[in-house]
Amino acid sequence: MKDLTVGLYGSGRNVTTDNLFTSYNLAQLLLTKQLTLLGTVRKNHNEVPPELMPSKRTEYESPFVFTKHTSMVSYAPKKNKTVLLLSTMHEQPDIDEQKKPIIVLDYNATKGAVDAFDQEVWYYTCARKTRRWPMRVFFFIVDTACLNAFVLWCIKNPQWKDHKRST
Repeated sequence: MKDLTVGLYGSGRNVTTDNLFTSYNLAQLLLTKQLTLLGTVRKNHNEVPPELMPSKRTEYESPFVFTKHTSMVSYAPKKNKTVLLLSTMHEQPDIDEQKKPIIVLDYNATKGAVDAFDQEVWYYTCARKTRRWPMRVFFFIVDTACLNAFVLWCIKNPQWKDHKRST
């Protein structure tokens, strides 16, 4: 993430990440570069305070935890299901009319590219179950290359999509 965001340093933009990349240390580093971070956090991550650890919760329960420049929320969209989010752009425990934290709404509004990529790759993945992380990285690279090739092919052949819809 550090290498990917170098071109954004000093721009005051927000970086939205999924749970693979989100960490407190990354958030603090990006703050020093005038960037904010908003992302989901894995439930088993060692940086999650005990107050936010997933447990049996009622629907729409949203406990918050704050440090000087960082906030975390554990949102329960359904009974016994929780989503953890970390943000350096939110300083208040704001909740909208539908009882959703503003952090969740902002994440949902900006996460589009990551989820679209994951969804497209999921349709035709070459990945297999493995415990070896180098193999997982290899599968990810092959899936990414295939999706990129398909996107380029669709750009080069726009009539293909029109033909597909007409049949």
